[in-house]
Amino acid sequence: MRPSLLGRALYYAALVAIIAGLTHIAALLMVPALAERDAYARVEALGPPFKTVALAEASPKARAFPYADPAVAAAVCRYDLSGGPVRARAPLGRPGFSSLSFHSRRGVVFYALTDRAATDGRMDALIVTPEQLRKLVAHDDEDNPSDDLRIVSPTIEGFVMERVLSQSPDDQASAARQAAAMTCAPEPIAEAEK
Repeated sequence: MRPSLLGRALYYAALVAIIAGLTHIAALLMVPALAERDAYARVEALGPPFKTVALAEASPKARAFPYADPAVAAAVCRYDLSGGPVRARAPLGRPGFSSLSFHSRRGVVFYALTDRAATDGRMDALIVTPEQLRKLVAHDDEDNPSDDLRIVSPTIEGFVMERVLSQSPDDQASAARQAAAMTCAPEPIAEAEK
């Protein structure tokens, strides 16, 4: 081969490799948007909005939520902010790790809390849209500010998931009860202002 022919062949090979790499990356980034059984679809099939549903204990045969940890009890609650803010509450009934994660309509986690953020024996947060947050802030009293944790959701719909770690197999039932005690319920803006 002549040097110019070899250089041209290497140039085209590099160009094909770059295009193939970019196509691969684009395909990977499109998969979550095109998936039919994404996280929200799985949660949506469990029940209506504002109803806490305890997830089945993880096992090799249960495939509702892949990669679930058998030592963790979990519950989910779907929310819809079109009617106003939603209050999520999770009581702490036992010592040990627990967390709340807030997921958008696409299943992406946009906020998370652990039991270390609990006050008065519970994790508590108000989920709002940017417009609802503006209304709440406009009504806040400067002398007596709200102590609510206000979380702005990137989407109108989403879900909250509580996970509770069981310390031992004997503790699994207690962890499951704690996870199932989580609530998420609409809260009118007048109530949220207090």
